[in-house]
Amino acid sequence: MSDVSDLPLFSGTPAVESRPAPKKRRPREHKLVVELVPTYLDATEPPAEKATVLAFPASRDVRLVADLAQAFMALRERHGRRCRAMLLDKRFRPIGARLRKLGIPADVVQDELARLEKAVARVVWIHDGRPACGSGGGSAA
Repeated sequence: MSDVSDLPLFSGTPAVESRPAPKKRRPREHKLVVELVPTYLDATEPPAEKATVLAFPASRDVRLVADLAQAFMALRERHGRRCRAMLLDKRFRPIGARLRKLGIPADVVQDELARLEKAVARVVWIHDGRPACGSGGGSAA
């Protein structure tokens, strides 16, 4: 009983076929590309700056809006009516300065800061339970 198939337990089991040996892969040759600096460029000239890519406009950045809303609510508890001016001065002005340094035109920066302020106001309004602040049109009677 040297053969396994002669045993009653393994009599119905198909025999295992040997798989062919896997082919050995050739090691890949990595080709390095060397960038040559054209001779016509002046060595004293500073290199061109790379463009900075922004993922979203500032008003679409959820973390920034949530952080600014949190800062507004903290300022509102301590300083009352001055909290908006303080938030604009301490948090919005640096954002505007950073956008201007990136080369964005001033009118686009102002529009973006206005959208950012609206987004923060909406988050605070939702946090406050969406109070009704109608125009007070009077009664129908």
